Amino acid sequence: MSEGSILVVSREPSIARALRITLEAKGYEVTNLESVEEVIKRGSRKDDLVLLDNDTSALSATAACREIRACSDIAIIIISGENSEEKKAHAIRAGADAYILKPFGVEEVFTRVQASLPKVRVTVSAGALPN
Repeated sequence: MSEGSILVVSREPSIARALRITLEAKGYEVTNLESVEEVIKRGSRKDDLVLLDNDTSALSATAACREIRACSDIAIIIISGENSEEKKAHAIRAGADAYILKPFGVEEVFTRVQASLPKVRVTVSAGALPN
């Protein structure tokens, strides 16, 4: 059984590959996409989380979050090289669930993914039944 479905949006093959390998090893289904527009087109599908490499997106993190939030309640984690407190705050206000700064460690990504997934799925995956 899959731990969840994750969309990885990155035009950088090394980042997309590293995230795919790490998350698939932890039991997640991973789909690599190259744009926010592809996430929006998938709207009817039930994915659990999107990891957005903002440095390769044509949209800012804020705009990307707003676009995705307009059609979905999917969890969003921004990965970015921008270490501005203002940019991080804007992304969170626009709907991001977390903001990971590059360079990142795979354990940090995995932990943020676990924390951002719907709580019921995490509880059931851990072996306990929700009340």
